[in-house]
Amino acid sequence: MRSWFKHYVRERQDKFFARLAWLFAVILFSTVRFRVVGEQEALSRTIVLNVWHGQQLMGIYYFRGRKFNVLSSLSRDGDLASAVLHRFGWKTVRGSSSRGGSRSLIEMIRLVRAGEIVCLTPDGPSGPVYQVKPGAIYIGQKTGVPLVPISFTVDRYWQLNSWDHFVIPKPFARCMVYYGPGLVIPKELSEGDFQLYQDRLAEAIHDANRKGQKELERWCRRA
Repeated sequence: MRSWFKHYVRERQDKFFARLAWLFAVILFSTVRFRVVGEQEALSRTIVLNVWHGQQLMGIYYFRGRKFNVLSSLSRDGDLASAVLHRFGWKTVRGSSSRGGSRSLIEMIRLVRAGEIVCLTPDGPSGPVYQVKPGAIYIGQKTGVPLVPISFTVDRYWQLNSWDHFVIPKPFARCMVYYGPGLVIPKELSEGDFQLYQDRLAEAIHDANRKGQKELERWCRRA
């Protein structure tokens, strides 16, 4: 009985905080202006999107309602994150590198093969920052689907003192959404090749951020 009540209270708390986070994001992002480069070509086929963990807030709002798939951990934080993501119209696959990792990878591969779009934060869930984990390469290897880097750069923002340098745009900020070219992973990879493609994907995401920043600066100058 006590366990049931504790679970009920926790579930109610998660729903309350999810509603609060959703409301905060809706109010904040109603003032943020987005500009996009490369989306039409990138989303013309099944892809796996890759963005740094610290930029995920902009991605969660920008892709709202599109029913994309994202990984969410099996922890209490993951419960809360899933509740928020569902409010924004995302679908979640539960698991992490430490709990349910194999199951979640298999489910991601199944979704990609079914033609659905999966979004990854390849340096998550706990870093190190900007270091790609093997999971993204494994999904690309098993499906043959391009790993597409994407960046969300903003001109005015707060940055948290967290491992991922989490970015929150300030009201009335401009946000540039930039898609880089996809990286196709060969089906046969040695252990050394795996690390090579992890490094290549990291560089591709960095390159998308550099080019997105340049596009953002041009936009701001014109404005």
